[in-house]
Amino acid sequence: MKKRRSGAAPGGPGSGSRMTSSDHPVSKGEAYVDYSAGLKHGKAWLRSERFQATEDQLRHAACKHWYEYYRRTKAFKVPIWKVILHRGKDYIRGFMKGCGMKSDVCPVPLRRTACAIVCAGEDPKALQKVLKRLDQLPLTEIIAVLHNASDELFTAARNSRRTLIAHLPDTIDADVGRALGAKLAASDILLFVDAEHKADAEVLARFLWECDNGLDVALNDISPSMGLFHERDGAQHIPEFLNASLRRQDLKNNSLSTLPFALTRRAFNTIGAPRLAVPAKAHAAAILAGLRIGLGGAVKPPKRSKSRLIADQWRTSAGDHVEALREALSVRGSRLRFADLIRNRNVLEDRKR
Repeated sequence: MKKRRSGAAPGGPGSGSRMTSSDHPVSKGEAYVDYSAGLKHGKAWLRSERFQATEDQLRHAACKHWYEYYRRTKAFKVPIWKVILHRGKDYIRGFMKGCGMKSDVCPVPLRRTACAIVCAGEDPKALQKVLKRLDQLPLTEIIAVLHNASDELFTAARNSRRTLIAHLPDTIDADVGRALGAKLAASDILLFVDAEHKADAEVLARFLWECDNGLDVALNDISPSMGLFHERDGAQHIPEFLNASLRRQDLKNNSLSTLPFALTRRAFNTIGAPRLAVPAKAHAAAILAGLRIGLGGAVKPPKRSKSRLIADQWRTSAGDHVEALREALSVRGSRLRFADLIRNRNVLEDRKR
């Protein structure tokens, strides 16, 4: 943990462009008020500490004080994520300046506890980068599921002090691993992330915030990066077909098949771990159960070669979505409650007579 006892805090009074930038969604006055509050609370926290605090204690204290300040401030009564995020950054900069220390903290005010679940792949460096981003969030736990792991992968997972490691001796599907990790979680909000494709902590924070403010399921919005419908391959058409079939055209081609996403405890209990191991079935179950489903952040999916996309994903995706539609048909009937406005089925009854 780096010491900082001199000089202006980045973004604080006299620091220049950060507070006056045109893309900053709050006024210079608001930024100064938040920074000053953080500065005051950081100094008070430092005086209350008898011994040198660890980085984990610093992060916890900064997030706790930010949440308490957020709850007390009337300006946050109408929650707008972009505003809350930037005002939180100003407050955290002030807090770090006040206590004379520095740590990467992503300010997201949560009423409920949250955890992250990662099923590790084969790349230790990628896992380490992902865990580093997660360490910036106010998570009570990080669950890393390792299967048939190398020593290097174990070392990467252990580098995060908050990580609970669950190891399975045999190779398993990543979706199954995340479902098993979810069963170990005790938190109110569950964030599922890709172990080989890092996303910024600020983007992941949005998923947590959405589930803490009304959504049961916060999906990754990949629709902007998919291009025109006719330019996509078959595997990318299937989730959109499922959503349309279940009358959720508003979700476009976004589903639980794409990481990252977040679930509330209510959503996880409703869907269940067995269904979560098959994301398409979990997605259909969430819609059929009437859970509140919406969009969290927008993380562009990793690029994969065309050959791998066709060979590895097409059959698996199609099979999973067939299972999901079969389950939907068993709940909503053979027409999924769509009215038949073309055929006159009474004619068949007349012919039988």
